[in-house]
Amino acid sequence: MKQDQDISGVMECLRSFHAANNAERLRDGLLRSIEDPLKPQTADGRLRVNPVLVLLVSLAVMAAGTFLFFSLVQP
Repeated sequence: MKQDQDISGVMECLRSFHAANNAERLRDGLLRSIEDPLKPQTADGRLRVNPVLVLLVSLAVMAAGTFLFFSLVQP
């Protein structure tokens, strides 16, 4: 009987925790993960993207473009 009361208490704590964090949405988490950690926003309040992420995406696009160019162009 004591164990059931402990489990129900833990379940209530988890429900209240998740109810408090319900306001956070997927979009907010995604924006926080791609923003610049040093200067997250400009003076106007706009988002600054992480420069490392921009570098990695540009390298991936160049690699995909190079692969497609050499695989599709017939010599």
